[in-house]
Amino acid sequence: MYQTPSLKESVAKIRRAITLKQGLSCIFGSVGFGKSSLLRYIASGYDHSTDYRVALIAEQTNGPQFAFLKAISREFDIPPQRSASAQMDAIEAFLLEQHTAKKTVIVMVDEAQLLRLETLECIRSLLNYETNTEKLCQVVLAGQLELRDRLQTRRYKAFKSRIVAPVVLEYFTPEETAAMIAYRHEYWQVRNRFGAAACQQVHEISLGVPRDIVLICGYAYSIADDRQFDAISVDLVDEAASKLEMHKEREVAVA
Repeated sequence: MYQTPSLKESVAKIRRAITLKQGLSCIFGSVGFGKSSLLRYIASGYDHSTDYRVALIAEQTNGPQFAFLKAISREFDIPPQRSASAQMDAIEAFLLEQHTAKKTVIVMVDEAQLLRLETLECIRSLLNYETNTEKLCQVVLAGQLELRDRLQTRRYKAFKSRIVAPVVLEYFTPEETAAMIAYRHEYWQVRNRFGAAACQQVHEISLGVPRDIVLICGYAYSIADDRQFDAISVDLVDEAASKLEMHKEREVAVA
């Protein structure tokens, strides 16, 4: 995953909160800014360590509280219970067991803007399980900006007060767009056919939205392959964006 300086700082911020067992971290960003990718990248950092137990919840985020608790329990092999309260008790017992074994439990939730109030309250309850110095459950939420806006309201004040590591994903700069393009070519071990002008055009059309940068470049590269072009020109970038109907979308967005 290509990381801008601000992304590296965000990753470090969240990992620090997890290491110190401080509780709740949040990743906020618009559609296409890489929230899910960042969440999975952070989760992958714990794959090869036996000191961490990680649950990544990408489904059931908009379901009832009981369904959410069962989704967490499945990830940790906690037996299903007959009610939400019983399931919460089972999760609490698991957290205490893992704490005794000196393991860190992490619950990561994607598409968190879909979470119901009752589910957010449930997450707040998980964060209430603690010792005098640390939380027994580390939670990382990734959601669209509407989640951040919801948490600004009085109704969610108690939940917002638990956030120790908030992160807001930003647009890429022109330099970061070019660096990302170069990074992905290097990663896939293919020659970079995008010159400075083409990279700049990709940035202007995408407005620095990571997902759109990838889409435009991928389509432009395919066209260049089909036509056996050695280099990708500004015109070819425009053609790729046009076929993806991005020019029209960007004009509407800017307006």
